[in-house]
Formats: sequence, C-alpha cells, structure tokens
Amino acid sequence: MRIVKSLFLGAAILALVPGTANAQDRKIHFHFGGGPTFIAGDMGNVFSTGWGPAVGVTFDVSDRVGLQFEYAFRWFSAENYVDTFGGIFTASHHTNQLAFNLVFNVTPADSAARVYAILGPAAYHREVQIEEYVGSGIVCDPWWYICGSYPITAIVGERGGWDFGFSVGGGVGFKMAEDAEFFIETRYHFVKGPKIESNVSSLSSKSADGHYYPLTFGFRF
Repeated sequence: MRIVKSLFLGAAILALVPGTANAQDRKIHFHFGGGPTFIAGDMGNVFSTGWGPAVGVTFDVSDRVGLQFEYAFRWFSAENYVDTFGGIFTASHHTNQLAFNLVFNVTPADSAARVYAILGPAAYHREVQIEEYVGSGIVCDPWWYICGSYPITAIVGERGGWDFGFSVGGGVGFKMAEDAEFFIETRYHFVKGPKIESNVSSLSSKSADGHYYPLTFGFRF
C-alpha cells in the first residue's frame, strides 16, 4: 500500500512538471483491443488460456501522465478437468473488469513509439459456471466457489461475485497518424478472492485469489 501511495504521489508531481505540450494540447483518448489472457498459479491448471476485448478512455493530465478508465471482459473454459477427488468438470469462467489506472508515458510526446507504464486498482466480477459434473460429490476447489460434500445436483450451477485487486504493467504504442496508434500491452492482475469455507472438518478452507496476465493488441486514438 505504501508503494502504491508513492506511485500516485509521483504521478501528481509529474503532472505538474512542464512538458512539451500545453493545456490546449491535452486530449481525451479512446482505445479498444483484445487478445489472450494467461492464468498463473493453481487456477491455471484448471482453466485454459482466456480471450476477450477491452475498451477504455484516457484523459491526459500532462504529456507524461494520463488517467484511464477501462472495461474488459475475459472468458476461460475447463473441458473434462479432473480434480484431486476424481471428479470430472466441464465449466467456464469469466470476468468483468472495471479498472482505474495511472498511465506514465516514458518517451517524449513526439516519439515515433510511445513506451508507457500503467497501474491502478480495479473491481472484478468473477463468475464460474459448472455445466457438467461426474464424481462423488466431494469437491474442494476455490475456483468452483465450493468446498465440502454436496449432492451431485447442487454442484452444477453458477457462482461468483465482486472482488477487488490491482494491475500493473506496460506497453508500447506505434504511431500510425497524428492522433492514432497501434499498441501492444501486457499487465499482471491480482484479484483478492473470498475464502471458501469447507462444510466438512476434514477439508481445509481455501482462498480464491486470481493471477491473470492479459496480452492486449489494440488501437488508440
């Protein structure tokens, strides 16, 4: 938390430092893109690489610092996944992301390529839908949002909710025209998930934290 506060303070100082652009040059930029999203940790053993679009808007505080809002949707699947209890799952997982970012432009405004860093807090609505399940009814995997012993029919269904986290990363934009660019960006998203309590004493409760790495290809104008 102390590091995040320091970065926000640094951004505020940068915004006050005179740059090559004046107040009349400040603009609002829109972007859209998409690409694969990779999952790290145990969750990556359950779901495949995901895909999805992202759209956003950035307000230039200065030629070096921008304030960005971004929405992204990402979808993942699990086909015939076998858990530690021998249960077989067919399921999907998707996220709706609302991110509030600081964008730091590393290169000067007149550069042919814009190198930047990006970070900020975000809210994530994560949902898992178990479409098919074959097994004993004993399930304890935080990515399913259940842990314990259940009737077979109670395991199939949708579960999820809102979680909070943050993202940090960077990218490079290649100028296509005066106010348009093609960009490539990667970020690390950490999502603090809920603790899934077990309904049987022999199984330990687990946290549904998430670690996502989207790689985005898009356009900014």
